[in-house]
Amino acid sequence: MCHGSFVLATLLLPLMATSVGGREAGAAPAGLVIRSPAKGETTRDFLTAVLRWQYPLSHDLIPWWTVCLEVSREADLARPFIKCDLRDDQTEYRFVALPDTTYHWRITPIDNSGGSRVERTEAAATSWFTTGKPLNRVGAADAERYRNPRRGAHWIHMPAVPRAEDEPLSPWYKVKAYRQTPPPAFAHIRERLPAPVWDDHPEALEVYGYCWDTLLRVWTYAPLTDEHQAVSNLIGYPAWGPWGSTMIFDTCFILHFARYGHQAYPFITGLDNVYARQHENGYICRESDKDNREVSSGYPVNPPLLSWAEWEQYQITADKQRLEAVFLPLVKHYEWWMTYQRRENGLYWTHGLQEADDSPRNALMHAAVSATSYQGLASQCLARIAAELGREDMRNFFQTQNEELRQLVNQHFWDEVHRIYNDLDQQGRPITELQPGALCKHVHMFWPLMAGFATPERADAMVAELRNPASFNRLTGVPSLSADSAGYNTENGQYWRGAVWPPTQCMVQEGLKQTGHREELQELAARYHRACVADYQQQRTLRENMAPDRVLGCGQPDFVGWSGIGPVANLIEYVLGFEIDAPHRTISWTVRQPERHGLTNLHFCGFQVDLVAEPAAADKPRRITVASGGEFTLRVRHGPQLTEQQIGAEKRTIVIE
Repeated sequence: MCHGSFVLATLLLPLMATSVGGREAGAAPAGLVIRSPAKGETTRDFLTAVLRWQYPLSHDLIPWWTVCLEVSREADLARPFIKCDLRDDQTEYRFVALPDTTYHWRITPIDNSGGSRVERTEAAATSWFTTGKPLNRVGAADAERYRNPRRGAHWIHMPAVPRAEDEPLSPWYKVKAYRQTPPPAFAHIRERLPAPVWDDHPEALEVYGYCWDTLLRVWTYAPLTDEHQAVSNLIGYPAWGPWGSTMIFDTCFILHFARYGHQAYPFITGLDNVYARQHENGYICRESDKDNREVSSGYPVNPPLLSWAEWEQYQITADKQRLEAVFLPLVKHYEWWMTYQRRENGLYWTHGLQEADDSPRNALMHAAVSATSYQGLASQCLARIAAELGREDMRNFFQTQNEELRQLVNQHFWDEVHRIYNDLDQQGRPITELQPGALCKHVHMFWPLMAGFATPERADAMVAELRNPASFNRLTGVPSLSADSAGYNTENGQYWRGAVWPPTQCMVQEGLKQTGHREELQELAARYHRACVADYQQQRTLRENMAPDRVLGCGQPDFVGWSGIGPVANLIEYVLGFEIDAPHRTISWTVRQPERHGLTNLHFCGFQVDLVAEPAAADKPRRITVASGGEFTLRVRHGPQLTEQQIGAEKRTIVIE
């Protein structure tokens, strides 16, 4: 019997044709009742729908414990795209929908009294409704945009929004309450983490271990008070500011490297707290305190990077169940962005990253190339997720969205004079050189590359900026402001006037991967990795960012945090050369180091894989040892040669020329 069935049975109308509770034997049973949407209603929501029903009141005991829900775009419900049995204590269902589309649905009691499943169609309820057209509420007041802040929310640099009513945690997500145990110590899971192999480079392996230790010791923690609003352990900095802090932007980039540790600890569940504080209208506050209570400041909205983080996680884990669970809150968040962050001309804006920094662009910018690219990246990832989940209707919608946003970015933000993407001022002019000789080129202009929006010609022009020693080509990585821009500062504490930040360094690397500039990507990623290792050797810590023209970490110490990107993700992906594709059961390995190197204890598709290349020797083929607990495809690139091997549950040696 499902949980709650005995209690609810006393409230449900009987479906047996016998005299029960005073009703005449053989009387027709009353059915379920549709609450909303009303039949024929056009809803305000346009990418999501909420179906609600109720059971008729009765004190009779009845023999069914479940109901069957069907949803279809066809009036006869012949081919429902949703058909599932629900518990009898569930009276609503939420799903992803297309805009301006009519949906038909039916809720049917299931009679299990005879030991078999019988649909009681005589007591079923049917209805239909139409989703709304996409809204544009860019001018809405904060009371609508950030409707119903939760109890305990903090406000700084902006007026508090009044609460009209209390909203539950996780209205769009399945995890409703905290049921985790506190995260483990590094020592307890060290043996379950992937183990890099790189002979003669103990300093790189040392900082790799430091990053995992710091992530668990400083950044991953259980909620601290009984009044918390967390549904999982948090990823953040509990001692930051007056309340502690977790940030969406930070967490998404932390997960870029932490996903490699999924076999030892589910770091991805840190995003469950983000979905927990999502509002009914789809809004998610960019920051929370150490107990997951909202922190709303003058820039409460962050880039919508959640879909990218979840898609990256899927590449390592192939966990389709998680994709199914997060698809709904991700789409609802996209709907909120379309409604409230989209200008009348289709371009997006954000209160967030740019207002949080001291970059000269802030005094010049009216329209940001980054914001429209964020939404473009989200549409790209959501299209891929929809395809994996068999929602071709939503895949087509998000592919169309992506193409529209690509055209907007290339139409509005390309500076033909300087051959770069850049923001616009209030008159629609690129901010690159509003005054003769006073340049403003910032790292956020590379977001169109990561979103996949740049044409090959424009991508080449952007890469030329990364190669230019007078511009973005610096000693330690990609600076937040080019060296030939006004306000560039190489000194300690330069912040967004030249500092090399891990998330934007990662963004540029991902952009080079999207555009196929593998040679430039490899050189840049290896350069940044070397700088991170050298800085740790000097300071015995990693900090928020790094000076661009000398190896010097700046800002808060133990910022792992996103500073684990270089020593962990770059080590695995670009120094050791691995690319993991769990959904397709494929590992690609570019063997480039002369020393013995590889990756062991990799948890892949439910089994362990060890891959080690023996040292290079002159005029001799390279030997690779593979030990695997299951079947997968291994693609090895060594110089110009590409070899593909089908690996079974075995240990074997592969010889490559």
